[in-house]
Amino acid sequence: MTMTSRTLLTVPVLALALAACGSPEGGAGLPDDPDAPVVQVRSEGGFVPVEWALGHGPAYTLLADGRLIYSGPIIMIFPGPLLPNYQVVQATDEQMRRVLELVEEIGLPGIDHEIDDSAMDMVADASTEVVTYWDGAGEHTYGVYALGLETDGGPSEIHASMQDLISVLGEISAGPGLGAYEGERVRVVAGPGAPGAETADVREWPLGSTDFSEWESLGNGWGCRVYGPEVLGRFANATEETVWMSPEEGGAPLKLLVRPLHPGEPECPVS
Repeated sequence: MTMTSRTLLTVPVLALALAACGSPEGGAGLPDDPDAPVVQVRSEGGFVPVEWALGHGPAYTLLADGRLIYSGPIIMIFPGPLLPNYQVVQATDEQMRRVLELVEEIGLPGIDHEIDDSAMDMVADASTEVVTYWDGAGEHTYGVYALGLETDGGPSEIHASMQDLISVLGEISAGPGLGAYEGERVRVVAGPGAPGAETADVREWPLGSTDFSEWESLGNGWGCRVYGPEVLGRFANATEETVWMSPEEGGAPLKLLVRPLHPGEPECPVS
């Protein structure tokens, strides 16, 4: 099942019922478009390999009709599959209300873009947990560096609400499944790669005629381009260790990072 498939006739009713949660004073509410993103959670930074930084997607994306896109179970084999296991589940009315309450407790409707990096004095190379909320005024982003690493006084109210929001999204992910998520946009990131001695898996270029001058440069030999979901089948049995021969004459082997984009994500990684 793809993201655009509709199997629940009650989904639009959920969006209409909760749209009134938004207040004229700027409280949290839902957009009219049931496919629009409402809340997204992702991790940024930290001491991670470049492949993880460029290829890792959001942990959760909640849509206006209550569908939640999340990363499903990971197969414990090496090398693992190239494509992520994105799944879709349906939130209940009560869970949606709780999410909006926590969005308000964090203060997201009144924030443009803010990062709390006060914990940098206590730990280095931690990740920043970032929550984005969308409403009629646009995109609101709040991040916390080393979320969960607190002083003796415990977490602040905002940090506690952020942790609660992530917990609620985790609870929603255990709900009724709607199937796998494919999405409408597929990000392909290409960069330097060489076959390993033990897991050599070298394949022909999978994307036909390619002009890398049309790709967005990410620096250090990495580039990005977005395709439609029809390309996913070309990577179905590829692994994280698969290496692809460059389509350019005399080109070096390339590593590809491929995944469907969640609603609300930019086409290519933001530097």
